[in-house]
Amino acid sequence: MKVLSTKSARPSLRTLLTISAIAILTAGCGILGSGVKEIQTVAEPTERTPLNIDPARPVDLDGVEWIVVTEDNADEVLGQLDNPVVFGLSTSDYERLSINFAEIRQHINTQRNILMRYKEYYEEDTNPPAPSE
Repeated sequence: MKVLSTKSARPSLRTLLTISAIAILTAGCGILGSGVKEIQTVAEPTERTPLNIDPARPVDLDGVEWIVVTEDNADEVLGQLDNPVVFGLSTSDYERLSINFAEIRQHINTQRNILMRYKEYYEEDTNPPAPSE
């Protein structure tokens, strides 16, 4: 003789609650009706804000006197200077120094051009005057 299970074929209360909770969570607010307002996005052009950038003032550097000291004039030049300080550069180092200064000048000019282009872009007249008749 077979022993029959005491459990019935009907789903348990726990299973029904789990399925109901999953259904409600996945449906979200859709069951509550159309209480949510639709968002509309409208693109409107805005006027460019003029840049308030003062032009950089010119650099006013103090003059520096460079004296080339060689083996031939070292005693004479060092005798003329008060508390001399000597910086030594080889010919190749002096060339590198010149190239570095040229690159710095080029970088400054590039940055100046970029700033001028930004200024032109932001301050260009987007509404040109109508032709006169």
